[in-house]
Amino acid sequence: MLKFDEQLYLKDGKTTYETRGKIEQIADEISKEGYKNIFFISVGGSIAIMLPVVEMLKQLTDVPIYAEQAAEVVLTGHRQLTKDSIVIMSSKSGDTKETVRAAEWCKENGYRVVSLVGTPDAPLEKLSRWVIPNRAKDGVEFEYMELFMLVFRLLANRNEFPKYNQFADQLEKLPENLVKAKQKFEPIADEIAKNYYNEPYNIWVGDGEMWGEVYLFSMCVVEEMQWIRTKAVSSSEFFHGTLELVSDNVPVFLVKGEGKRRVLDERVEKFCKQYTKKLVVIDTKDYELEGIDDDFRWILAPTISTTLLVDRLAFHYEKYTGHDLDIRRYYRQFDY
Repeated sequence: MLKFDEQLYLKDGKTTYETRGKIEQIADEISKEGYKNIFFISVGGSIAIMLPVVEMLKQLTDVPIYAEQAAEVVLTGHRQLTKDSIVIMSSKSGDTKETVRAAEWCKENGYRVVSLVGTPDAPLEKLSRWVIPNRAKDGVEFEYMELFMLVFRLLANRNEFPKYNQFADQLEKLPENLVKAKQKFEPIADEIAKNYYNEPYNIWVGDGEMWGEVYLFSMCVVEEMQWIRTKAVSSSEFFHGTLELVSDNVPVFLVKGEGKRRVLDERVEKFCKQYTKKLVVIDTKDYELEGIDDDFRWILAPTISTTLLVDRLAFHYEKYTGHDLDIRRYYRQFDY
């Protein structure tokens, strides 16, 4: 596979899963201390991977759940955010400007923060009450794994996710399943990139647990890393504006999830089959999760999506555009 080290990937999966004990200890400490709500606060790709988890929690727990942009909440505050809240943050670098400032603000106000941090001794680590090390070199799916273990352990302690141990045990099998998904998708990724890398305008659509994935790939990869003009819209909002820009020659990429909102994706699919010749459907149901219960598929669907898009399709776009994924004009190039 293009730019893929399978042995390193599986090693990163093992390293990630080995944080289970530490994560469960943190979740148990939080449960013992008590909390009245949970805030997910980050920015960019980090808040994007939190959005699917937020959607899941809204369906699984009575605890109020909030997702806030780091730069915004510092300026406006949030009346529901108090010392009785738990704040979850994430930053691979550990020094994302807006997230670090939000962590400082939380510390100043006595708000408890638990963070996923990918760089040891980074500013975010020093500002957090609890730290979950994200040591995988690459792979958004590994961040999902750690978030899943944290939040579903919290729910298990409230008797709201009774199959937690079964779920967490089976999570160990996820990386090897995702390798097989990558292998299956590899020729598809090449074909998609070859056909659409030079399009002047693209529409990416998804909903529910997949909306964060669509937001992540379209903004952080297609726009930021490839400089391709892209519109991201949820399946539910698609019919309230964006549909008017669909025509025979406008590519529409639909990422179908496996939760209750899949019916919204199917509505978009039905429409686009009639009005564009460039509909691309990426359906997580097409990829097996051997050794993992079907009950958990809707939860794990974003990990399938991200392993296909961020880890496969992105590199094939790079191959055809000739634009290195690491090249930026502005991001982290100077202060702004």
